[in-house]
Amino acid sequence: MFITFLRHATAEDRRLAIPDAERALVDKGEKQVKRVAAFCRDNGLLPEAIYCSPLLRALQTAKILQTQLIACPEPKIVEWLGMYANQAEIIVELAQLAEQDIEDVWLVGHEPDFSAVIGALLQTGHDHFVIKKASLTRLEVDFIGEPSAKLLWSLPCSLMP
Repeated sequence: MFITFLRHATAEDRRLAIPDAERALVDKGEKQVKRVAAFCRDNGLLPEAIYCSPLLRALQTAKILQTQLIACPEPKIVEWLGMYANQAEIIVELAQLAEQDIEDVWLVGHEPDFSAVIGALLQTGHDHFVIKKASLTRLEVDFIGEPSAKLLWSLPCSLMP
């Protein structure tokens, strides 16, 4: 199974008097997602399924990506990518998707959750990764036995042409 992690794009500052779950993308964030979508189009990257955190900034990121990519599926909002996500629960959910023969899953969510999941799948510590906003990180994961993965690539939006 291929898993692509898309961290949400730049959102309103967390110091504002807005509940964290309701922080929206700012103009910069919308531009970042459009740049990611252009990169995906140019490189033939199209998810089979998109799963998204229920937090507004992640949902907006997923929706913009979906509208910018022809034939991109509608994002599915899942609590297991939401606030206080648990790396073990995320891995269990991903294993269940693998059992359903979903070959190319994209996740739209948050840090430090993504670093924790990537570190666990690569069987290394989460402190080895920094997943930037609006970046794509792609793994090839085998869920037979103990889950293990290979890092295929990781690219921040700022380096996307």
